[in-house]
Amino acid sequence: MMGIKDYIKSFKDFPVDGINFKDMAGLCAEPKGFQLANDFFYEKSLSYLKPKLVGIDARGFPFAAVLADRLEAPLILARKAGKLPGLCSSISYDLEYGSAVIEIQSQSINKDDNVIIIDDLMATGGTMNATIDLVENMGGNVVKTLCLINLPGLGGSDQMRKRKINFSFAVEY
Repeated sequence: MMGIKDYIKSFKDFPVDGINFKDMAGLCAEPKGFQLANDFFYEKSLSYLKPKLVGIDARGFPFAAVLADRLEAPLILARKAGKLPGLCSSISYDLEYGSAVIEIQSQSINKDDNVIIIDDLMATGGTMNATIDLVENMGGNVVKTLCLINLPGLGGSDQMRKRKINFSFAVEY
């Protein structure tokens, strides 16, 4: 029987030299792989009552959307700058190979909302930390972060532990 890791492909020197990119697109293209991933996210979220889910642009979106449907929970998109209409809250941050800005529509997170953040991969933690900061700046309470893939050698999961953020992942490289 195949596991989640069997569906993930690696691409050397993408998007820049020196990066060994872990790609979950093959997992999404295979119904069994996609089901395994979504089952993981669901099982790790069951103990949270009425959370809001934040999916991170763009690879966190498919998993967050399925999870929102299964949990009957609100889905909020954390997108790259300029991609959301209306008033947005934003934060800039550094990535392992550049910098970026992420935004959430301002009225989507309210004071004391419990929030689960979903992304495909934890590397340096830049995007996840920025999203946590953004949610907290908006008054939300991040109760869990979920990623399909963890790359512990890049330090992101250590940052979650230091911040005392509940973090779960399905596979590790």
